Amino acid sequence: MTVANQAGIHLRVASKIVKLLADFDCVVEIAFNGRTADAKSIMSVTQLMAPAGSVLRLHASGPDAAKAIFELDKLFRAKFGEE
Repeated sequence: MTVANQAGIHLRVASKIVKLLADFDCVVEIAFNGRTADAKSIMSVTQLMAPAGSVLRLHASGPDAAKAIFELDKLFRAKFGEE
């Protein structure tokens, strides 16, 4: 997925990602620039430090994996509600 908001992945965005995934029964990992983050951990997502325009690779496994990726795609496309 592409980070389309101007500020990139920062604390507020990381919080939205973590909150979105909290109730899904799956494991989601986000990879960027050689680093991998647990998408359900705000500190882990924030440490990706992905600027605007970054392309992130997501991997999900578990019963709700497809639904979680679908919802994340909507969040990314909406630019995390920032613009």
